[in-house]
Amino acid sequence: MLDVLIKNCKKVEHDGVTECSIGVKDGVVAALYGVKEILPDARTVIDAQGRYVLPGAVDSHSHIGQLPGSGQPRPQTQEENFESESLSALFGGTTTAMNYIFTQGSICRELDRHRAIAKEYSALSMFFHGALMNEAHLHEIPEAVRQGVRSFKIFLPYKGEEALKLGGLSSLNDGQLINAFELLARYSALPIVHAENPELIDYYMEKFEGFDRQDMAAWEATRPGIVEGEAVNKTIYLAKKSKCSVCIAHVSSKEAVELIEAEKGSVLLETTPHYLTLTAEAQIGSLGKVSPPVRHEADRESLWAYIEKGLPVVIGSDHNAWQKQHKQDMWQGLAGLPGNAYILPILISEGVYRRGLSWEDVVRLTSYTAACRFGLYPGKGTLQVGADADLAIISTGLSRKVAPQETGSIVDYSPYADYSFWAWPDTVMCGGRICRAN
Repeated sequence: MLDVLIKNCKKVEHDGVTECSIGVKDGVVAALYGVKEILPDARTVIDAQGRYVLPGAVDSHSHIGQLPGSGQPRPQTQEENFESESLSALFGGTTTAMNYIFTQGSICRELDRHRAIAKEYSALSMFFHGALMNEAHLHEIPEAVRQGVRSFKIFLPYKGEEALKLGGLSSLNDGQLINAFELLARYSALPIVHAENPELIDYYMEKFEGFDRQDMAAWEATRPGIVEGEAVNKTIYLAKKSKCSVCIAHVSSKEAVELIEAEKGSVLLETTPHYLTLTAEAQIGSLGKVSPPVRHEADRESLWAYIEKGLPVVIGSDHNAWQKQHKQDMWQGLAGLPGNAYILPILISEGVYRRGLSWEDVVRLTSYTAACRFGLYPGKGTLQVGADADLAIISTGLSRKVAPQETGSIVDYSPYADYSFWAWPDTVMCGGRICRAN
């Protein structure tokens, strides 16, 4: 007997849509049944009534468990944050998080601790990126890879007070950067680079005279597209010299898109729901502060144009669980937005219904490519027999607004409060467990 039978569905893969029924047993897809086959018994039967069923989203860029830094109120323990923010992800059909470990100490020690917390408190599947923030971390790369870490964040822009506010982040210098690329190439690991030029940020901050402003366009003016473009250009050049594959994190600008596109698919572009929907003209003030900043319509459209070309893209939420109290001022508040509940709903609503992407494109963008690039396929990113039973049944034909308290996150605001979603996951399964059902 099956544990769960999902009948009468349209199963979506990156390369096609199939009308079938899906049998789940012991946490995996156990069988697929044609439309005319006799279906077996199951403890739970879900009639999808012809709706699309997609692999659960793989969030390539997650900060579950990251708490506000020095001098900020801490409303949760790390364990509580793992629980609430993983539930938020599941609410929107994200079933796997590629989560970051930030520490100035040992990556490997923190990896053990985070894996233990995630095993007990996370409601979704969780895997970990490392972060290379000092010379000692470079020496840890071989052991971290041996323990299963295959991707590492590298910061270019963070220093001083802003880095302390974000929990003690720090950037590599150019010598350390090329050393990191050479080591990562040797161990077949992927660098994920936060590409902004800190000297150019300082330059534009010194030129800016509108520090009394609280609008998103003001924040963007201190970090214009050239700040990201120059850093992306340097990153690609040094990675090529090191014969190292590279991913550019949370791409936001037309300048960065053009540089990545010139590499004809050899550079992995990651972007986020907020860069695909919002612009700097959004009227949410300091709540919209994020780095890199939300930019302008031309930047947003360049990202969609890149996506429509079918080049390799992964979608990360860059989810930060900061509350309003952490973001009261544009210049002193924390940078970062909530987003892990919105990956699938935005890619379907904005991509399929407003821009004509296919459902197969959605799977490629939200799960398949990330699963392949981060070593999770074929367990994740597909619903073929043997894959983990991580999936979302999608209700369409909606005009739904989502209040922040609905998601289960501690975050008490949403940058998408006025956005009308045309689709939302109706039922979500993770590891064969029905985590959410309407």
